[in-house]
Amino acid sequence: MLISNIYHKEILRQAIRNAIGGKPRKILTTLKPTATTEEILVTLDSNFGDIKSGESLMEEYYKAKQEKDEDISAWGIRLEELLQKAIDKGEIKEYRKEKMSKTRF
Repeated sequence: MLISNIYHKEILRQAIRNAIGGKPRKILTTLKPTATTEEILVTLDSNFGDIKSGESLMEEYYKAKQEKDEDISAWGIRLEELLQKAIDKGEIKEYRKEKMSKTRF
C-alpha cells in the first residue's frame, strides 16, 4: 500500500496506529506522535519481526517437508513465505524465487 501511493501516507499512518492494540500499541507510545509510517513499521518489525537469519530461513526452506495433515497448497504457501522472508533479509534475490519454487515442486 505504501509503494502503490493509492492512499495518502498520513491516512495509512493513522490507520496503522488505530488498528494496533495490546503490547504493540504500548511500543508505539515510545515513538513521537509525528513518527512516519516507515518508522512505525521499522519499530514494530524490530520488536515483533522474524529474528531468524537469512541462512536459517534457507535451511528451513530446504529441510521443509509436507506435513501429513497439510495439503499441497498449504505446503506451497509455507515454502513461498519462507522464500519471501529470505528475500526480505537479503539472502536471495527476488528473481530466483520462481525458479526455486518450481524446482522444489
